[in-house]
Amino acid sequence: MPLFDFVCRTCGKEFEVLLMGNDPPVCPHCQSQDLVKKMSAFARTRGSNDSGSGGGGSKCGGCSGGSCATCH
Repeated sequence: MPLFDFVCRTCGKEFEVLLMGNDPPVCPHCQSQDLVKKMSAFARTRGSNDSGSGGGGSKCGGCSGGSCATCH
């Protein structure tokens, strides 16, 4: 059961959803289904310019959750 990151187009909230089966994801804040799927940090691959051993890179030292604007 994969975990996906979404941004709600209606209220702008970011959240994670554990999708089970074919159930469509719903925003837990406003119940909208107008969502944009984000690429999770685990799904990203390193390019030739990346050099750190962690998944966040050098710009992502300020937040612990990986959800601030400088991490993405």
